[in-house]
Amino acid sequence: MYIFALTLHVIAVMLVIGTLFVQSLSVVFRLRLSNQVQIEGIQFVQRRIHRLLYYPVLTVAVASGAYLALIQERISSPGNGWLHTKVTLLLILIILGFVNRRQIMNIDLRKSQALLVHIGIFLVSAAMIFLAQAKPF
Repeated sequence: MYIFALTLHVIAVMLVIGTLFVQSLSVVFRLRLSNQVQIEGIQFVQRRIHRLLYYPVLTVAVASGAYLALIQERISSPGNGWLHTKVTLLLILIILGFVNRRQIMNIDLRKSQALLVHIGIFLVSAAMIFLAQAKPF
């Protein structure tokens, strides 16, 4: 059961990070469009992806991660500070996902704001992957 849960968790995390990264990048690219019909079409696709892919996969990633932490008794055992840091970064990533959702809806968005969220998603995701692999503390 552990291998199944770990596989599910890794796949879900890849989809969450990939979806958020591509969604935030598409917000940046959308700002280059000038045709209102194209902008509305891109926003429609962005909303559908966010609602029908991002939220369900995020739920699977969080649930499978919590299950893995519980069966390995990592939450309360010493030497797992990396896991607490990773959960904190997860909360930041979830907040960035909500900010990305608001950016999808916002027509009067500045490019610097969109890039800031895009870079933030990349950095937080990279830090989470590093913590999961290296377990430095």
